[in-house]
Amino acid sequence: MEIIEIISEHSDYIEQDPLALFYCLYFCVYYNNPDLVEFLRTLIKKMDDNNKPEKIEILLEYIDNNGIDVLRTQGEKLNTHIYHMVFYQAIDDELRIVYAQIIRFLKFIQLRDSDAEHLLKERDYELIRITFTKIPCKIPITQF
Repeated sequence: MEIIEIISEHSDYIEQDPLALFYCLYFCVYYNNPDLVEFLRTLIKKMDDNNKPEKIEILLEYIDNNGIDVLRTQGEKLNTHIYHMVFYQAIDDELRIVYAQIIRFLKFIQLRDSDAEHLLKERDYELIRITFTKIPCKIPITQF
């Protein structure tokens, strides 16, 4: 209930930045909350299609086709795919709290040049050190 109250209190912000719902969907996967996914789906359906980021639809499609349990399972290909999708967006949006959480969670990682550059510019030595403990992998990132 608290989450619904928070979302309704910040509805103006969500209208200005619809990617907020993208991050909410990600946290539904991360914290295994399918009930909140349905609430968010209702909000997303009410959004103007011109302002709705494609990533929201992609994430909803993954949830619908695979279920939250599969998406949460570490080692699943889709788990890595979704976490990288959110990771890249969080880096672009400079949301350290999100991308730091993801970078700690992932076992395999693929950094884009811009991601590495961002970490270096921010002098985020903690996360740079963590990236050296991860296994580099090749992820098809053309759609991110």
